[in-house]
Amino acid sequence: MTDEDSDAKPTSRTDIERASVNPYATSMRPSGSEPEPAASSDQIGTVLAFDGEITEVDIRMLIPERGLWILLAVLMWGMIIPAFAIGTVVATTNMFFSGVDSETVLGILIGVFVAIGFAVATQYVAPSRRTRRALKQRPDLVGRAVGRFVPSGLLFNDGERTHFLNGDYCKRAETTKHGIRVPLLEGPYVQLYLAKRLFERFDETVWKELQAIWQQPDAKPLDRDAVMERNCQQLGKRPESAISFDGQVTLHVPVDHAAVRKIMYRNGGMIFVYGVAALLAWHFGHWFIALGALILALSTVRYFYNSWRWMAIPTQNTTWHQHGWISPEEVVSVTETNGVRLFRNECQRTEWIGETLVWHLPTNRAMYFSREHFESDEDWNQISESSSLESVPSIE
Repeated sequence: MTDEDSDAKPTSRTDIERASVNPYATSMRPSGSEPEPAASSDQIGTVLAFDGEITEVDIRMLIPERGLWILLAVLMWGMIIPAFAIGTVVATTNMFFSGVDSETVLGILIGVFVAIGFAVATQYVAPSRRTRRALKQRPDLVGRAVGRFVPSGLLFNDGERTHFLNGDYCKRAETTKHGIRVPLLEGPYVQLYLAKRLFERFDETVWKELQAIWQQPDAKPLDRDAVMERNCQQLGKRPESAISFDGQVTLHVPVDHAAVRKIMYRNGGMIFVYGVAALLAWHFGHWFIALGALILALSTVRYFYNSWRWMAIPTQNTTWHQHGWISPEEVVSVTETNGVRLFRNECQRTEWIGETLVWHLPTNRAMYFSREHFESDEDWNQISESSSLESVPSIE
């Protein structure tokens, strides 16, 4: 097991803070408001509804690779660390009786260093530690969550926004004895963690039926515009006063080399510890331990190499096609796979980047609009002017 972000593409500012350039990434901040997600005809019958608060404990119990960590902890604390500790004690005892020599002292120091390194590494990848790091990056992973899984996907509300994730997201969802986790495609640990206690009745049969539906290709595939309009309708009725928009957004975002470098250093240190452990275990005849440490070292080399490649990449292009509407009070914006409905007063400030209007939202989110997204100059001017009037200073 390696660093949490080592296999993810280390783009800029924690995976380019993908949410900062993609408004469709899920936000789950707690709120007292009662959500009312829009209903659709496919929600009758095959439905799994949930309602409650996602807590840090839920994330810790559902975080990926929890079982692998338990196996790693048993291996480290049950075999490898005790073996190094016992070997160090025996070598130290023999040294007192047979005399001090530099080779024995060096072996003892290396044994102590490796044992401590294994202990620290095991703690670093523990579910509780990974949960804290995930929440430091995305504190909105905890909080209000009410919604339902339906044949078209997942519709839920976080108390402030209504979100829709289609079957492409849901078919990647995984179940454990503790609940369901739905990947949000922002990194290995940024997921929607839904404990089974949130469901009034979690029916395994219904879940399997939904999974089968999500895995099936559409009998009559729709074109992109039709798909996005369908996703838009999932989020509720369009007000008569709303202005429609549709178009492509392309951004050139710098890669955060400082974050990539940290990942490289961490994985490099783990490679060193595993390598030294393999050499010492081989030297003292512990072939099984040497083989295990060597496998860990070689698997970590791949993650180190992936990070090293990103150091030569200055920027990454991020592109998506968006569709939706803007009313005086709300915004609905969707892609082919997901969407969000939120209030316009969430915009903390506006900014112009060239000819592009940027709405800056909480938690490093942003929405991007340009003239070609709107049908007429009148619509574009109305959005531009109203955005300038609504802008408020961002809270640092």
